[in-house]
Amino acid sequence: MIDIVFLLIVFFMTVAKMQVQERVEIDVPIAANAVIPEDRSSRVVVTIQNDGSLFFGSQPIAVQDMTAYVQQAREDSPRIKVYIRADARVPFKEVRKLFAAAAAGGVPNVIFASFQSDK
Repeated sequence: MIDIVFLLIVFFMTVAKMQVQERVEIDVPIAANAVIPEDRSSRVVVTIQNDGSLFFGSQPIAVQDMTAYVQQAREDSPRIKVYIRADARVPFKEVRKLFAAAAAGGVPNVIFASFQSDK
């Protein structure tokens, strides 16, 4: 009996470790009306740093390649959502390009990351 419990523990520890995504460090903007989404499933994380570096998950990509990455992710999971994490100092015109690339890739459902303010 203890062998089975041990095997289950090892299995779940291995599976849980595989699902952890490495995050790219940024300063997330603060918004007074930020809302934490209820449904956190089927997300693809896209991060843009202050210097303009773009990451699809933890993989560096070019802005012009984002549409192809989103299309591939949509083929793997049709109900996917794009979760954009942009540094607070990134101009919004750069973030808007990511919204357009997600829509061009067939994913109009985009979530923008921000912290809730204390107000």
